[in-house]
Amino acid sequence: MEDQLEYNRQQPPQEDEIDLVEIIRFLWDSRKTILIVFGIFIALGLFVALFSPVEYKTQARILPELRQQRTGTSSLMRQFQSLTGGSIMGEYEALRPDLYPSIVSASPFFHELLSKEIRTTEHDNPITVQEYVEEHMGGSPVLGAARRYTVGLPRTILGGLRSIGSSSQEERAAIVRQHDDIPRLSNEEFRAMQVLRGRIESDMDMNAWIISVSAEFPDPVAAQQIAQHAVDYLENYVIRYQINKAQEDLHFIESRYTEKKEEFHEAQQRLAKHQDATRNIVSAAARTEEQRLQHQYTLAFNLYNDLAQQRENARIRVQ
Repeated sequence: MEDQLEYNRQQPPQEDEIDLVEIIRFLWDSRKTILIVFGIFIALGLFVALFSPVEYKTQARILPELRQQRTGTSSLMRQFQSLTGGSIMGEYEALRPDLYPSIVSASPFFHELLSKEIRTTEHDNPITVQEYVEEHMGGSPVLGAARRYTVGLPRTILGGLRSIGSSSQEERAAIVRQHDDIPRLSNEEFRAMQVLRGRIESDMDMNAWIISVSAEFPDPVAAQQIAQHAVDYLENYVIRYQINKAQEDLHFIESRYTEKKEEFHEAQQRLAKHQDATRNIVSAAARTEEQRLQHQYTLAFNLYNDLAQQRENARIRVQ
């Protein structure tokens, strides 16, 4: 037993080691293949760089206005939460500026953008964005594939990551056709929207709260106009949302105002009748009842007065 232990101690430990000499010898033996592959990629990159069209990128920056809600349902919720000791949520309007990039990246924007008219350096007459994409964004298949997997490899990888889970386009298209209220897209429109998705980007700097919208196209005039359409769409979307939100708040406040007005008049009538009935009666029960009716009247008046002020503010906001 002792001889066996002594033998094990004398044996050197065997570990997995990397033989650098073998790696260098393998690379040296494969030098011709490596040089050929390296030369092919260099030639392909030079071909794409020399013959691919120049891309022009237009970027617009938007500084959103942050406004606190002081009228409407959100104001009422903050008042009730402060009375009950709850946390105050939704200090700013429901459509937060950090949601703006999602508006520009949604399908309704691209579907509306297809019908917008633009001018290019090659066309004096305006054409639609869909026509521009179909006529000028097709390109050569070989050149497009070469560009996609060389200088455009990062964008190709990013587009692949974004399309994860979207392989069943035909199944979703079949489901869409079953609903008449959902816009139907033709194959040409769908392909054009896919092209626009890879060329229009929107992002937000969370530190400076600045929204950037960029468009990259081979034509500088088209890139500028498409970026402007994106900014206009975002602006109009926010305006429509604010108007609808203000109208909904006004409708809610007016309904509550009508209810509290009736409750105030009823409390006022009950207090007046009780005072007339107990004018010459000196009683503790009568005084207690009058105090109770007075408290109800005061509460109804405060709610009625507060809603009257909020109704006027909501009307001004709608205008």
